[in-house]
Amino acid sequence: MPTSPDGVNARLEGVLLGAVRTADPAMSTMAAVLLRRGGKRLRPTLLRRCAELGDADDDIALRAAAVVELLHVASLHHDDVMDEASIRRGGSSANALWGDETAALVGTHIMARATALLAGLPPDVVASVADTTFVVCTGQLRETEHAYDLDLDLDTYIDILRMKTASLFELPCRIGAMLAGLEPSQVDAVARYGSNLGIAFQLIDDLLDFEGETTALGKPTGTDLDRGIYSYPVLFALREPTGATLRERLGASETVGAAAELVRASGAPTATGELAREYSDRADRKLDLFPDTAARSALRALTDLVIARDR
Repeated sequence: MPTSPDGVNARLEGVLLGAVRTADPAMSTMAAVLLRRGGKRLRPTLLRRCAELGDADDDIALRAAAVVELLHVASLHHDDVMDEASIRRGGSSANALWGDETAALVGTHIMARATALLAGLPPDVVASVADTTFVVCTGQLRETEHAYDLDLDLDTYIDILRMKTASLFELPCRIGAMLAGLEPSQVDAVARYGSNLGIAFQLIDDLLDFEGETTALGKPTGTDLDRGIYSYPVLFALREPTGATLRERLGASETVGAAAELVRASGAPTATGELAREYSDRADRKLDLFPDTAARSALRALTDLVIARDR
């Protein structure tokens, strides 16, 4: 894809904003709010870099990248409604601005527009998007089913994380590799790279929920713990010597701050960071199958970026 990074990004933003524009001015404005705030655009970047491992058509790859980003943004609207979140990407969330019902409708509109963009893409890309959408929804459901579950085991948590978060990292990598014309074994390796990277990304998110700052993250910390979604650091801490005390405090609806201090003191943040690095290393090893090109180097740089996010 010979277009310069700045040129590609400008084209992507144009496609994203054009996709959510509709005859209803209010819906067009609301659907564009999170898109205009930017975000990491990590998933479109993954798709583009994986497409560069082979020979993908620029326009088709750009369209597919927009589909993936729109699906991600739609999921943010729905997540914020479910989480009762008030902040997203450094500003008020859609549900805080317009209420839950409208925010959910906006998310559904964005998802519908992603589906419209999907039309005309190769059948294997369409099938991959459909499969991933189902997996993400299943992961969200399983997370909800385990709310306030103090006995959730670590392996099950990673499985939920793999569905709810990592699948939306695996998808752009798989699509990019397919559009690049790679062999099935190479497509599988790239997809596994994305899945492992997604797990590392979420584990760092889990860590930053205890060590990060709201202003740096663009969303409030401690919200998962407050609503009974116990992340890896919490589940790890529950298995440490102070776990019994933490269990009592969580069960007694103690303040988030008191429980969070127990999690920090348990060594769980360090263990979470180490596991995130392990998954990022697994992601890197999947790239050994490919020659040392600029595209492979860019993908490896992304794994470093995920791990090095602001603490």
